[in-house]
Amino acid sequence: MTSCSSSSSLLSPSYSLIPQIHTRSSLFLGYYPFNKTQQGKLILLATLSFCTRNVEITSNLVHNHNEIIPKKPFRESQVLGHEDNGGLSTTLHKIETIIEEDKRDSEQLRVIDSVAVEQIKRIENYGRGFTNLQDFNNLLMGLVKEDETGCAVKMFDEMSGYSLVPDSKTYSIMIRCFCKKNEAEKARGVLDEMVKNGFHPNVVTMTILINSFCRRGKLKKAVEVFDIMGKIGCEPTVQTYNCLINGLCYVGRVEEAYELLMKIKKSPKKPDIYTYTAVMDGYCKVGRSDEAMELLEEALAEGLKPNVVTFNTLFNGYCKEGRAIEGINLLDKMKKTNCVPDYISYSTLLHGLLKWNEVEAALRVYKEMLEIGLEVSERMINTFLRVICRRSWTDQKLLIDVEQVFERIKDSGLIPYPNTYCMVIQTLSIGGEAEKALANLHKMMKLGYRLRLITFNAVIRALCKKGMIDEGFLVLVLMVSGNIRANKLSYNLLIDEFNRRERWLDACKVYGVALKRGVVPNREPERLLEE
Repeated sequence: MTSCSSSSSLLSPSYSLIPQIHTRSSLFLGYYPFNKTQQGKLILLATLSFCTRNVEITSNLVHNHNEIIPKKPFRESQVLGHEDNGGLSTTLHKIETIIEEDKRDSEQLRVIDSVAVEQIKRIENYGRGFTNLQDFNNLLMGLVKEDETGCAVKMFDEMSGYSLVPDSKTYSIMIRCFCKKNEAEKARGVLDEMVKNGFHPNVVTMTILINSFCRRGKLKKAVEVFDIMGKIGCEPTVQTYNCLINGLCYVGRVEEAYELLMKIKKSPKKPDIYTYTAVMDGYCKVGRSDEAMELLEEALAEGLKPNVVTFNTLFNGYCKEGRAIEGINLLDKMKKTNCVPDYISYSTLLHGLLKWNEVEAALRVYKEMLEIGLEVSERMINTFLRVICRRSWTDQKLLIDVEQVFERIKDSGLIPYPNTYCMVIQTLSIGGEAEKALANLHKMMKLGYRLRLITFNAVIRALCKKGMIDEGFLVLVLMVSGNIRANKLSYNLLIDEFNRRERWLDACKVYGVALKRGVVPNREPERLLEE
């Protein structure tokens, strides 16, 4: 970075070049329209301290500057041309142009010359403040958009130090700022001051404030703001009504939300799909999915195109009501309207189908997810596998699906939960796959899982049925060596099989092991051997 040292002489002593700059540092010179720098790009800016009476914004803005480090050396530099007039806005416009050009050449080094620095330095001059209110508002908006709301509040509080008086735009920015900080009450205070000083906010600002109150369930406060809109002649939009409908549904006042929807339909303003979706969500949350479905049909009749959120709302409603199977028809309807289901659509439906034991339908949804490249979460696929395991005990054809899902878990790097692993071994045992059950038993123990007694007994039973009595006996040995207390069933299974094969000595051995461990089996060797 030799070019940095050679160029630093262009800057006044109170400024320093920053070869590694945090993405948010572009706020100093770039204002809110500027794009953030990306990996491999470097925009060389001047460190600028916005000093007011007792406030230094720089310390809040510059941090973690090592996040962006260019991978390649810069080959050339470009110096911003001199321009004696135009002020701060012109300089910032030139910087914005350079940054836009930098998108096409990520290896160019941009340097701001001394003239540009002197122009920007006016901001720092306490006596004169900003050159104009527009520059102040632009920087204030930039801070808010970059989530530097604390710095924005400090700038606003120290505004008098710049000899500036807030205008409508300033107040609107601060209302947005406080809403972003989840401080709707303070935003309302700014609104009151704004109206008191003779400024009228636009509908966007009012809608933001209404939405902020509604999201916190403060519907009364939201309605008060809505009433102010009428008093100052600010015409609400459909988006404004959508916020109110969401607020009504949030507090469970679904009937009022529906009435408001009907009023909008009768007015010159027509509801959009978000209006319908908000009311549908309210119905689904109170167990009235059928009425939500009627609203969907009504929206389609109005020529509106439902989005994925609209359908996901219905999926959620059906699943909560125990009617997940109806989600299959809804999924088909969704595709017919050219609305592509997303991960939430499938996972919500799959979860509901599993919860209500709709295994065949769940299998269909699962396979469809894999076909379109969606992965099931680790928790979901473990639940799914346990459900089809239980169903396979009475439906043998599902055993293949059990094995396929289990292999997919292992191949995709997911971790089978202990209870899932045990259930798979039990399922293989019940399905007559004794060798596979035994192999997974050994692997599970090798991986450090602790098996349940019921799993060991299932494997012993499967091995005995398969005629693999010696392997069954070795499983008992594994239990003893692993300090797993076998119960009567464990010993009974082996004694019965040894008796059936007339291996009286082995039956006696198993019986003796049981007695030594304090267990009295229900089965005994059929013949007592003489010495």
